[in-house]
Order: sequence, then C-alpha cells, then structure tokens
Amino acid sequence: MLQKFLPFCFLFLMLSFSQIQAQAGKCTAGNCVDGYGRFEWISGEEYIGNFNQGKMHGYGVFYWQNKRKFIGNWKKGKMHGTGTLFYEDGRIKKGVWKANTFVRLTRNNFVMSNENIRRAQEELEQMLLDRPNMSKIIDREDIIWQWVVHKMAGEDIQSPIYWQAQSSKSFPIPTGVNAVHAYPTKKTEGRIWVKNNPNPEEMWAGLIYELHNIKNGTAFQAIEQDAKQLQCTKKAYILRYARLEYKAAQETIEFYKKIWLPYCKAKGIKPNPQLWFYYLPNSFEQWMAGFTDKNGYPWHPYAAYYDRLVKGVAKNY
Repeated sequence: MLQKFLPFCFLFLMLSFSQIQAQAGKCTAGNCVDGYGRFEWISGEEYIGNFNQGKMHGYGVFYWQNKRKFIGNWKKGKMHGTGTLFYEDGRIKKGVWKANTFVRLTRNNFVMSNENIRRAQEELEQMLLDRPNMSKIIDREDIIWQWVVHKMAGEDIQSPIYWQAQSSKSFPIPTGVNAVHAYPTKKTEGRIWVKNNPNPEEMWAGLIYELHNIKNGTAFQAIEQDAKQLQCTKKAYILRYARLEYKAAQETIEFYKKIWLPYCKAKGIKPNPQLWFYYLPNSFEQWMAGFTDKNGYPWHPYAAYYDRLVKGVAKNY
C-alpha cells in the first residue's frame, strides 16, 4: 500500500503547489524579481529565497499554509534538485526533485527528524548568544539561518554538529584561526568553533566554510590513518589536508555567489568577497604557490599534528 500511496502523495503536492502559484500575492521584502526576497500569496503561503526573472530560482524555503515546508533548490519556479520536504505530521522526505516531480529519495543510515532540527536550532541560538555580533545581520527566518540549521542537524554528514564555545582538552584550537571544526568519529560528535569577532560577516563566513569543510571528515580520517601507519610523509600529509580545504573553499565561493550575495543585496549589506575565498586561484597548485612562510598555513597547524601522530606511533614500539 505504501508504494502506491507515495506517488499519489507527491502528485497531490505538485498539483496543490501549481494552484498556489497561480494565485495573487506580493513581494513583502527584498527583490522578488532578480535577487533575494520574500513573496507572500493571499492564500497564506510564502517563499523566502532566491529569484530569477520573477520566479523562484536557486536556493529557498517554501511554506505552505498547512505548515508543510520545502527547503532546497528551485529552477524556473519549480522544485528542482536536492531538497527536504517537511510534512505537517512530522514526516520528512529528503531527496531529488525535477520540475516539481519527486524523483527519488536520498537514502542513508542517518534519519533527519524534527528532533534533529530542534536540537540544531538550539545549538545555533546558543552560538549567537556566545557570539552576539552574528545576530546583527541574520534573522531566524532568513534563508541563511535555515541553511545552517539543516547542516548542523546532519543533512550533509549524517551526524549532528554541535557548537563549541571555547577551547578544551578534547577540542584544542590552533592559534591564528577564525574558525575550526572537529569531524565526527565513532567516539566523538562533530563540533564547530568560531572566533569572537566584531565583524559579523567574518564569523558567518568562518562558520559556513567549516560546514563545508567538515564534509571532508572521512577523507581527513584516511589521512590520519595513513600517518599512523607511517604510510604518509609529513609533506604529503600537509598537502592532502590543504587540498581538501581548497575544495571546501571552492564550495564556500559557490555559497557566496548563489546564497550570500543575493541575500546581502536584498538586505542592503555590503559584503566582503575576500572573506568567502572569492579570489581563490583556479587550481590547487596556484593556491599553494602563495604560501611561502613555513611558519604559516598549511604547515601550521598540520606539521605539528603530523609530528604528534608519529610520536605517538613511536611510543608503541
């Protein structure tokens, strides 16, 4: 019965959505033509996110009057790409859409739940209490808030991410960094720390970069394992770490262009593209050529990390 019911359920969703779009409404904030804005229909539905040529296009959140919600990607006014649908009864569907048609579920062992979302909201709220300047440019209803909550709920790494307010024995923070993460392992949860800063955009940029970087956790663990087995030189260890962080920087640029920049234009905020790696060289090799100080990144902190790992291995012999 369930296999027959699901297609009908998504067909009903598509038809209802099309009927809503045909109704009148108005832009209540921002730029609902080519930019970031909020559009409300007379029936009570609303959309907050990116627009192109007057249509929902890019990343955004659509709220139905019945408390159903879709957060994800849009194309020419239709749900298109990856997204998560939250039903009014608490069910959650994470998957892929094409032109308003549900294509397939995204399956993994981790289940996104309302409890995950609630906990992530609490973590983000605590973060803003500890870093109050961050709240100067982001409201709880904004698309940036929604995006961060879903990432901290485990959308990408299938594990919750917690806020780390300060350094601790289990979470040492290297000197000279603006943000840092600890990826989840079998024994520890994923965590993110952001340096307190008078510039709210710099803190948000650091947080969002680390939310991309933490997705490299499995690859980071592989590097650590190779070092412990003495199958990785110090130079290779450092370069492998740096290459993964270069990848995270590339993803951060895409976030800046598709989500942050339209948001700032709608809010009248003058963004600083340099905080978002906007001028990142086109290749990893070009990027690495800019680092010549062996006391700076990436030798700091990864050279010390490698030495500590190898020293620990030597003690066991």
